[in-house]
Amino acid sequence: MFNYPVVFVDIETTGGSYRTSRVLEVAVIRYENGVVVDEFSSLINPERHIPTVITSITGITEADIVGAPIFSDIADRFAEIMNGAVFVAHNVRFDYSFIKNEFALLGMPFHPRLLCTVRLSRSLYASEQGHSLAKLIARYDIPFMNRHRALDDARAIAYFSQMAFDQHGPELFAAAVQHQLKTQSLPPNLDLTQIEQIENVPGVYIFKDETHQPIYVGKSITLKKRVMSHFQDVSPKEVRMSQAVYHIETIPTGSELAALVLESKLVKDLKPLHNRRLRWVSSYAMLVKKIKDGYSTVSIAQGSVDVETDLDTIYGIYPSRMKAKKRMEEITRTFELCPKLMGLEKANGACFSYSLGKCRGACIGEESDELYNRRFELALEHTRLQSWPFDSPIALPVNEKGEQVIIKNWMIQGYIDEIGDPVYDTESPNFDMDEYKIIRRFIRENKQYIRFVTS
Repeated sequence: MFNYPVVFVDIETTGGSYRTSRVLEVAVIRYENGVVVDEFSSLINPERHIPTVITSITGITEADIVGAPIFSDIADRFAEIMNGAVFVAHNVRFDYSFIKNEFALLGMPFHPRLLCTVRLSRSLYASEQGHSLAKLIARYDIPFMNRHRALDDARAIAYFSQMAFDQHGPELFAAAVQHQLKTQSLPPNLDLTQIEQIENVPGVYIFKDETHQPIYVGKSITLKKRVMSHFQDVSPKEVRMSQAVYHIETIPTGSELAALVLESKLVKDLKPLHNRRLRWVSSYAMLVKKIKDGYSTVSIAQGSVDVETDLDTIYGIYPSRMKAKKRMEEITRTFELCPKLMGLEKANGACFSYSLGKCRGACIGEESDELYNRRFELALEHTRLQSWPFDSPIALPVNEKGEQVIIKNWMIQGYIDEIGDPVYDTESPNFDMDEYKIIRRFIRENKQYIRFVTS
Protein backbone atom coordinates (compact mmCIF):
# COMPACT_ATOMS: atom_id res chain seq x y z
CA MET A 1 0.00 0.00 0.00
CA PHE A 2 2.80 2.44 0.95
CA ASN A 3 6.51 2.21 0.20
CA TYR A 4 7.37 3.82 3.53
CA PRO A 5 6.15 3.53 7.13
CA VAL A 6 2.79 5.13 7.86
CA VAL A 7 0.87 5.47 11.10
CA PHE A 8 -2.91 5.72 11.02
CA VAL A 9 -3.96 8.01 13.85
CA ASP A 10 -7.25 8.87 15.45
CA ILE A 11 -7.98 10.76 18.63
CA GLU A 12 -10.96 11.73 20.71
CA THR A 13 -10.81 15.08 22.50
CA THR A 14 -12.66 17.07 25.14
CA GLY A 15 -13.53 19.78 22.60
CA GLY A 16 -12.87 21.28 19.20
CA SER A 17 -9.85 23.50 19.93
CA TYR A 18 -6.43 22.34 21.07
CA ARG A 19 -6.03 25.63 22.95
CA THR A 20 -8.91 24.94 25.31
CA SER A 21 -9.26 21.15 25.09
CA ARG A 22 -7.09 18.06 25.54
CA VAL A 23 -6.72 14.58 24.08
CA LEU A 24 -9.13 12.07 25.63
CA GLU A 25 -8.25 8.93 23.69
CA VAL A 26 -5.58 8.03 21.17
CA ALA A 27 -5.02 5.15 18.76
CA VAL A 28 -2.07 4.61 16.42
CA ILE A 29 -1.53 1.75 13.97
CA ARG A 30 1.85 1.48 12.23
CA TYR A 31 2.09 -0.15 8.80
CA GLU A 32 5.30 -1.15 7.06
CA ASN A 33 5.18 -2.79 3.62
CA GLY A 34 1.41 -3.15 3.92
CA VAL A 35 1.56 -5.05 7.21
CA VAL A 36 0.65 -3.93 10.73
CA VAL A 37 3.86 -3.98 12.75
CA ASP A 38 2.73 -2.08 15.85
CA GLU A 39 -0.47 -0.82 17.41
CA PHE A 40 -1.29 1.18 20.49
CA SER A 41 -4.46 2.68 21.94
CA SER A 42 -5.36 4.14 25.28
CA LEU A 43 -7.78 6.36 27.08
CA ILE A 44 -6.03 9.51 28.25
CA ASN A 45 -6.76 11.43 31.42
CA PRO A 46 -7.26 14.96 30.02
CA GLU A 47 -6.79 16.47 33.49
CA ARG A 48 -10.07 18.29 33.14
CA HIS A 49 -13.82 17.72 33.06
CA ILE A 50 -15.30 15.76 30.15
CA PRO A 51 -18.23 17.78 28.73
CA THR A 52 -21.57 16.01 28.55
CA VAL A 53 -21.73 16.49 24.79
CA ILE A 54 -18.41 14.66 24.38
CA THR A 55 -19.65 11.77 26.50
CA SER A 56 -22.79 11.59 24.37
CA ILE A 57 -20.67 11.33 21.20
CA THR A 58 -17.89 9.02 22.38
CA GLY A 59 -19.46 7.21 25.30
CA ILE A 60 -16.38 8.04 27.39
CA THR A 61 -17.28 9.02 30.95
CA GLU A 62 -15.41 10.46 33.91
CA ALA A 63 -15.43 6.99 35.47
CA ASP A 64 -13.69 5.54 32.40
CA ILE A 65 -10.60 7.72 32.80
CA VAL A 66 -10.03 6.97 36.47
CA GLY A 67 -6.56 5.47 36.52
CA ALA A 68 -5.94 6.28 32.84
CA PRO A 69 -2.50 7.69 31.96
CA ILE A 70 -1.99 11.36 31.23
CA PHE A 71 -0.45 12.17 27.85
CA SER A 72 3.05 12.54 29.25
CA ASP A 73 2.87 8.91 30.37
CA ILE A 74 2.35 7.65 26.82
CA ALA A 75 4.29 10.33 24.89
CA ASP A 76 7.41 8.18 24.47
CA ARG A 77 5.32 5.22 23.28
CA PHE A 78 3.51 7.44 20.77
CA ALA A 79 6.81 8.89 19.52
CA GLU A 80 8.28 5.38 19.23
CA ILE A 81 5.47 4.21 16.94
CA MET A 82 5.61 7.43 14.90
CA ASN A 83 9.39 7.30 14.41
CA GLY A 84 10.14 8.11 10.75
CA ALA A 85 6.55 7.50 9.62
CA VAL A 86 3.92 9.58 7.86
CA PHE A 87 1.10 10.74 10.16
CA VAL A 88 -2.19 9.69 8.48
CA ALA A 89 -5.58 10.85 9.73
CA HIS A 90 -9.02 11.88 8.55
CA ASN A 91 -8.97 15.71 8.58
CA VAL A 92 -5.34 15.40 9.56
CA ARG A 93 -4.84 19.00 10.66
CA PHE A 94 -7.32 18.52 13.50
CA ASP A 95 -5.62 15.42 14.93
CA TYR A 96 -2.16 16.83 14.29
CA SER A 97 -2.92 20.15 16.02
CA PHE A 98 -3.90 18.33 19.22
CA ILE A 99 -0.99 15.88 19.21
CA LYS A 100 1.52 18.60 18.36
CA ASN A 101 0.17 20.69 21.24
CA GLU A 102 0.41 17.78 23.69
CA PHE A 103 4.05 17.31 22.76
CA ALA A 104 4.66 21.07 22.92
CA LEU A 105 3.33 21.14 26.49
CA LEU A 106 6.05 18.62 27.30
CA GLY A 107 8.71 20.66 25.50
CA MET A 108 9.02 18.02 22.79
CA PRO A 109 9.04 18.85 19.04
CA PHE A 110 6.65 16.95 16.79
CA HIS A 111 6.83 17.59 13.05
CA PRO A 112 5.99 14.48 10.96
CA ARG A 113 4.87 14.52 7.36
CA LEU A 114 1.09 14.55 7.13
CA LEU A 115 -1.40 12.71 4.93
CA CYS A 116 -5.13 13.46 4.99
CA THR A 117 -7.53 10.69 3.99
CA VAL A 118 -10.28 13.26 3.37
CA ARG A 119 -8.16 14.76 0.61
CA LEU A 120 -7.18 11.29 -0.58
CA SER A 121 -10.86 10.35 -0.89
CA ARG A 122 -11.65 13.56 -2.77
CA SER A 123 -8.77 12.89 -5.14
CA LEU A 124 -9.55 9.24 -5.88
CA TYR A 125 -13.36 9.40 -5.63
CA ALA A 126 -14.03 12.88 -6.99
CA SER A 127 -17.51 12.03 -8.27
CA GLU A 128 -18.77 10.92 -4.86
CA GLN A 129 -20.70 13.26 -2.58
CA GLY A 130 -19.41 13.56 0.97
CA HIS A 131 -16.06 12.37 2.28
CA SER A 132 -16.53 12.32 6.04
CA LEU A 133 -15.52 9.11 7.79
CA ALA A 134 -19.18 8.32 8.44
CA LYS A 135 -19.90 8.68 4.70
CA LEU A 136 -16.99 6.40 3.78
CA ILE A 137 -18.02 3.75 6.31
CA ALA A 138 -21.57 3.70 4.96
CA ARG A 139 -20.63 3.94 1.27
CA TYR A 140 -18.00 1.20 1.28
CA ASP A 141 -19.46 -0.96 4.06
CA ILE A 142 -16.32 -0.57 6.16
CA PRO A 143 -16.49 -2.85 9.22
CA PHE A 144 -16.33 -1.16 12.60
CA MET A 145 -17.39 -1.81 16.17
CA ASN A 146 -17.56 1.54 17.97
CA ARG A 147 -17.92 4.75 15.98
CA HIS A 148 -16.21 7.77 17.53
CA ARG A 149 -13.75 5.59 19.41
CA ALA A 150 -10.15 6.10 18.45
CA LEU A 151 -9.02 2.56 17.64
CA ASP A 152 -12.05 1.67 15.52
CA ASP A 153 -11.84 4.95 13.62
CA ALA A 154 -8.10 4.44 13.00
CA ARG A 155 -8.82 0.94 11.69
CA ALA A 156 -11.55 2.33 9.44
CA ILE A 157 -9.09 4.84 7.96
CA ALA A 158 -6.57 2.05 7.33
CA TYR A 159 -9.28 -0.13 5.77
CA PHE A 160 -10.33 2.68 3.42
CA SER A 161 -6.72 3.30 2.37
CA GLN A 162 -6.19 -0.38 1.55
CA MET A 163 -9.48 -0.50 -0.36
CA ALA A 164 -8.53 2.60 -2.38
CA PHE A 165 -5.15 1.03 -3.17
CA ASP A 166 -6.79 -2.20 -4.34
CA GLN A 167 -9.39 -0.42 -6.48
CA HIS A 168 -7.10 2.11 -8.16
CA GLY A 169 -3.85 0.21 -8.34
CA PRO A 170 -0.41 1.11 -7.03
CA GLU A 171 0.49 3.76 -9.64
CA LEU A 172 -2.65 5.90 -9.36
CA PHE A 173 -2.79 5.50 -5.58
CA ALA A 174 0.88 6.45 -5.20
CA ALA A 175 0.43 9.46 -7.49
CA ALA A 176 -2.48 10.74 -5.37
CA VAL A 177 -0.49 10.27 -2.17
CA GLN A 178 2.67 11.91 -3.52
CA HIS A 179 0.67 14.81 -4.89
CA GLN A 180 -0.75 15.40 -1.42
CA LEU A 181 2.54 15.00 0.42
CA LYS A 182 3.98 17.76 -1.74
CA THR A 183 1.07 20.02 -0.76
CA GLN A 184 0.28 18.60 2.68
CA SER A 185 -0.68 21.94 4.18
CA LEU A 186 -3.53 22.55 1.73
CA PRO A 187 -7.13 22.36 2.99
CA PRO A 188 -8.88 19.06 2.23
CA ASN A 189 -11.42 20.63 -0.13
CA LEU A 190 -9.06 22.80 -2.18
CA ASP A 191 -7.54 21.79 -5.50
CA LEU A 192 -3.82 22.41 -6.01
CA THR A 193 -4.39 24.04 -9.41
CA GLN A 194 -6.05 27.00 -7.69
CA ILE A 195 -2.89 27.60 -5.66
CA GLU A 196 -0.60 27.18 -8.66
CA GLN A 197 -2.41 29.99 -10.48
CA ILE A 198 -1.77 32.55 -7.72
CA GLU A 199 1.13 34.96 -8.26
CA ASN A 200 3.30 36.61 -5.63
CA VAL A 201 2.10 40.13 -6.42
CA PRO A 202 0.20 42.78 -4.42
CA GLY A 203 -3.51 42.14 -4.31
CA VAL A 204 -6.59 40.83 -2.56
CA TYR A 205 -7.69 37.22 -2.07
CA ILE A 206 -11.16 35.88 -1.31
CA PHE A 207 -11.74 32.48 0.29
CA LYS A 208 -15.08 30.94 -0.70
CA ASP A 209 -17.07 28.00 0.60
CA GLU A 210 -18.66 25.11 -1.29
CA THR A 211 -21.46 27.37 -2.59
CA HIS A 212 -18.99 30.08 -3.66
CA GLN A 213 -20.02 32.34 -0.78
CA PRO A 214 -17.15 34.53 0.49
CA ILE A 215 -15.96 33.53 3.96
CA TYR A 216 -12.77 35.59 4.22
CA VAL A 217 -11.14 38.54 2.44
CA GLY A 218 -7.47 39.38 2.87
CA LYS A 219 -4.69 41.37 1.25
CA SER A 220 -0.96 41.07 0.77
CA ILE A 221 1.96 42.37 -1.23
CA THR A 222 2.81 38.70 -1.94
CA LEU A 223 -0.52 36.97 -2.57
CA LYS A 224 0.61 33.36 -2.92
CA LYS A 225 2.85 33.47 0.14
CA ARG A 226 0.10 34.99 2.27
CA VAL A 227 -2.56 32.53 1.10
CA MET A 228 -0.29 29.57 1.91
CA SER A 229 0.45 30.98 5.36
CA HIS A 230 -3.20 30.49 6.32
CA PHE A 231 -2.98 26.79 5.57
CA GLN A 232 0.26 26.28 7.49
CA ASP A 233 -1.22 27.74 10.67
CA VAL A 234 -2.76 25.15 13.02
CA SER A 235 -4.57 27.63 15.25
CA PRO A 236 -8.24 26.68 15.79
CA LYS A 237 -9.52 29.66 13.81
CA GLU A 238 -7.31 28.90 10.81
CA VAL A 239 -8.09 25.18 10.90
CA ARG A 240 -11.85 25.86 10.95
CA MET A 241 -11.56 28.32 8.10
CA SER A 242 -9.28 26.07 6.04
CA GLN A 243 -11.74 23.20 6.27
CA ALA A 244 -14.42 25.47 4.80
CA VAL A 245 -12.35 26.74 1.84
CA TYR A 246 -13.30 25.26 -1.53
CA HIS A 247 -12.42 28.12 -3.89
CA ILE A 248 -9.98 31.04 -3.97
CA GLU A 249 -10.36 34.21 -6.01
CA THR A 250 -7.42 36.60 -6.29
CA ILE A 251 -7.43 40.17 -7.59
CA PRO A 252 -4.00 41.69 -8.35
CA THR A 253 -3.98 45.41 -7.57
CA GLY A 254 -0.53 46.62 -8.53
CA SER A 255 0.25 48.25 -5.19
CA GLU A 256 -0.07 47.70 -1.46
CA LEU A 257 -2.26 50.77 -1.01
CA ALA A 258 -4.61 49.62 -3.75
CA ALA A 259 -4.86 46.23 -2.04
CA LEU A 260 -5.70 47.93 1.25
CA VAL A 261 -8.44 50.01 -0.38
CA LEU A 262 -9.98 47.08 -2.24
CA GLU A 263 -9.88 44.86 0.84
CA SER A 264 -11.67 47.54 2.84
CA LYS A 265 -14.39 47.82 0.19
CA LEU A 266 -14.87 44.07 -0.16
CA VAL A 267 -15.08 43.42 3.58
CA LYS A 268 -17.82 46.03 3.87
CA ASP A 269 -19.68 44.80 0.78
CA LEU A 270 -19.32 41.03 1.17
CA LYS A 271 -19.40 40.77 4.98
CA PRO A 272 -17.40 37.49 5.04
CA LEU A 273 -17.91 35.22 8.02
CA HIS A 274 -14.33 34.90 9.18
CA ASN A 275 -13.18 38.50 8.82
CA ARG A 276 -12.12 40.09 12.06
CA ARG A 277 -13.08 43.53 10.82
CA LEU A 278 -16.57 42.41 9.89
CA ARG A 279 -17.22 42.05 13.61
CA TRP A 280 -15.66 45.49 14.11
CA VAL A 281 -13.30 44.17 16.70
CA SER A 282 -11.01 47.15 17.10
CA SER A 283 -9.87 46.66 20.68
CA TYR A 284 -6.14 46.90 21.22
CA ALA A 285 -3.74 46.78 24.13
CA MET A 286 -2.16 50.21 24.06
CA LEU A 287 0.83 51.67 25.85
CA VAL A 288 -0.49 55.06 26.94
CA LYS A 289 1.96 57.71 28.08
CA LYS A 290 1.52 59.30 31.50
CA ILE A 291 3.58 61.61 33.68
CA LYS A 292 4.25 60.52 37.26
CA ASP A 293 6.02 63.03 39.50
CA GLY A 294 7.64 64.53 36.42
CA TYR A 295 8.82 61.18 35.03
CA SER A 296 7.38 59.65 31.85
CA THR A 297 5.83 56.20 32.03
CA VAL A 298 3.22 54.10 30.25
CA SER A 299 0.25 52.06 31.35
CA ILE A 300 -1.60 49.39 29.41
CA ALA A 301 -5.07 50.42 28.29
CA GLN A 302 -7.51 48.15 26.49
CA GLY A 303 -9.96 49.52 23.95
CA SER A 304 -10.36 51.24 20.62
CA VAL A 305 -8.27 54.16 19.42
CA ASP A 306 -9.84 57.62 19.40
CA VAL A 307 -7.80 59.25 16.66
CA GLU A 308 -9.01 62.72 17.57
CA THR A 309 -7.50 62.64 21.07
CA ASP A 310 -5.36 59.53 21.59
CA LEU A 311 -2.61 59.56 18.97
CA ASP A 312 -0.26 61.88 20.86
CA THR A 313 -0.31 59.66 23.93
CA ILE A 314 -0.20 56.17 22.39
CA TYR A 315 3.34 54.81 22.48
CA GLY A 316 2.61 51.36 21.12
CA ILE A 317 -0.29 49.15 20.02
CA TYR A 318 -0.37 45.39 20.51
CA PRO A 319 -2.91 42.60 19.95
CA SER A 320 -2.95 41.56 23.61
CA ARG A 321 -2.07 42.78 27.10
CA MET A 322 0.49 40.01 27.38
CA LYS A 323 2.41 41.23 24.32
CA ALA A 324 2.15 44.84 25.47
CA LYS A 325 3.59 43.92 28.86
CA LYS A 326 6.35 41.88 27.23
CA ARG A 327 7.31 44.93 25.17
CA MET A 328 7.35 47.09 28.32
CA GLU A 329 9.70 44.61 29.98
CA GLU A 330 12.00 44.53 26.94
CA ILE A 331 12.41 48.30 26.65
CA THR A 332 12.76 48.69 30.41
CA ARG A 333 15.61 46.19 30.41
CA THR A 334 17.29 47.43 27.21
CA PHE A 335 17.18 51.15 28.01
CA GLU A 336 17.67 50.81 31.78
CA LEU A 337 14.33 52.38 32.58
CA CYS A 338 12.92 51.99 36.06
CA PRO A 339 10.64 48.93 36.52
CA LYS A 340 8.94 50.68 39.42
CA LEU A 341 8.09 53.78 37.38
CA MET A 342 7.01 51.56 34.48
CA GLY A 343 4.52 49.78 36.74
CA LEU A 344 6.32 46.44 36.47
CA GLU A 345 7.41 46.32 40.09
CA LYS A 346 5.97 47.41 43.42
CA ALA A 347 8.53 48.48 45.97
CA ASN A 348 9.14 50.94 48.74
CA GLY A 349 12.16 53.02 47.94
CA ALA A 350 14.51 51.89 45.19
CA CYS A 351 13.51 49.21 42.71
CA PHE A 352 15.30 45.85 42.65
CA SER A 353 17.01 46.71 39.33
CA TYR A 354 18.72 49.65 41.04
CA SER A 355 20.49 47.26 43.39
CA LEU A 356 21.70 45.33 40.33
CA GLY A 357 22.96 48.47 38.61
CA LYS A 358 20.30 48.21 35.90
CA CYS A 359 18.26 51.27 36.91
CA ARG A 360 19.89 54.70 37.14
CA GLY A 361 17.94 55.74 40.20
CA ALA A 362 14.94 57.61 38.84
CA CYS A 363 12.79 55.83 41.43
CA ILE A 364 14.70 57.53 44.27
CA GLY A 365 15.45 60.82 42.53
CA GLU A 366 19.10 60.09 41.69
CA GLU A 367 18.44 60.49 37.95
CA SER A 368 16.76 63.71 36.84
CA ASP A 369 13.42 63.56 35.10
CA GLU A 370 14.94 65.40 32.12
CA LEU A 371 17.58 62.72 31.47
CA TYR A 372 15.20 59.87 32.22
CA ASN A 373 12.43 61.23 29.97
CA ARG A 374 14.89 61.71 27.12
CA ARG A 375 15.85 58.04 27.32
CA PHE A 376 12.18 57.05 27.65
CA GLU A 377 11.33 58.84 24.38
CA LEU A 378 14.28 57.19 22.65
CA ALA A 379 13.14 53.75 23.85
CA LEU A 380 9.65 54.16 22.43
CA GLU A 381 10.22 56.36 19.39
CA HIS A 382 9.77 53.49 16.92
CA THR A 383 6.45 52.27 18.34
CA ARG A 384 4.64 55.51 19.25
CA LEU A 385 1.88 56.57 16.92
CA GLN A 386 2.31 59.65 14.77
CA SER A 387 -0.36 62.31 14.89
CA TRP A 388 -2.16 63.08 11.64
CA PRO A 389 0.22 65.59 9.99
CA PHE A 390 -2.36 67.48 7.92
CA ASP A 391 -5.14 69.94 8.69
CA SER A 392 -7.57 68.29 6.28
CA PRO A 393 -8.26 64.99 4.54
CA ILE A 394 -6.00 64.05 1.64
CA ALA A 395 -6.57 62.12 -1.57
CA LEU A 396 -4.08 59.49 -2.69
CA PRO A 397 -3.95 57.73 -6.07
CA VAL A 398 -4.89 54.07 -5.90
CA ASN A 399 -4.09 52.85 -9.40
CA GLU A 400 -3.17 53.90 -12.91
CA LYS A 401 -6.84 54.46 -13.77
CA GLY A 402 -6.80 57.62 -11.69
CA GLU A 403 -8.98 56.32 -8.87
CA GLN A 404 -8.31 58.05 -5.56
CA VAL A 405 -9.01 57.28 -1.92
CA ILE A 406 -9.71 59.87 0.79
CA ILE A 407 -7.62 59.48 3.95
CA LYS A 408 -7.89 61.29 7.28
CA ASN A 409 -6.41 60.36 10.63
CA TRP A 410 -4.77 57.33 8.98
CA MET A 411 -8.15 55.84 8.01
CA ILE A 412 -10.01 55.42 4.72
CA GLN A 413 -12.85 57.94 4.76
CA GLY A 414 -14.19 57.64 1.22
CA TYR A 415 -13.34 58.02 -2.45
CA ILE A 416 -13.14 60.56 -5.24
CA ASP A 417 -15.92 59.91 -7.74
CA GLU A 418 -15.75 60.03 -11.55
CA ILE A 419 -16.30 63.80 -11.71
CA GLY A 420 -13.76 64.54 -9.01
CA ASP A 421 -16.08 65.08 -6.04
CA PRO A 422 -15.40 63.48 -2.65
CA VAL A 423 -17.81 60.73 -1.59
CA TYR A 424 -17.54 59.83 2.08
CA ASP A 425 -18.46 56.47 3.61
CA THR A 426 -21.65 56.50 5.64
CA GLU A 427 -20.11 54.24 8.29
CA SER A 428 -17.52 55.69 10.64
CA PRO A 429 -14.19 53.94 10.09
CA ASN A 430 -12.30 52.17 12.85
CA PHE A 431 -8.60 52.65 13.42
CA ASP A 432 -6.60 49.66 12.21
CA MET A 433 -2.90 49.30 12.94
CA ASP A 434 -2.18 47.53 9.66
CA GLU A 435 -3.86 50.32 7.69
CA TYR A 436 -1.96 52.92 9.70
CA LYS A 437 1.39 51.38 8.76
CA ILE A 438 0.54 51.05 5.06
CA ILE A 439 -0.86 54.58 4.73
CA ARG A 440 1.98 56.14 6.71
CA ARG A 441 4.59 54.38 4.59
CA PHE A 442 2.85 55.39 1.34
CA ILE A 443 2.65 59.05 2.40
CA ARG A 444 6.30 59.08 3.47
CA GLU A 445 7.45 57.64 0.14
CA ASN A 446 5.00 59.42 -2.20
CA LYS A 447 4.60 62.97 -0.94
CA GLN A 448 4.40 64.27 -4.51
CA TYR A 449 1.04 62.53 -5.01
CA ILE A 450 -0.74 64.05 -2.01
CA ARG A 451 -3.77 66.21 -2.83
CA PHE A 452 -5.72 68.04 -0.16
CA VAL A 453 -9.47 67.54 -0.10
CA THR A 454 -11.91 70.29 0.78
CA SER A 455 -15.53 69.61 1.64
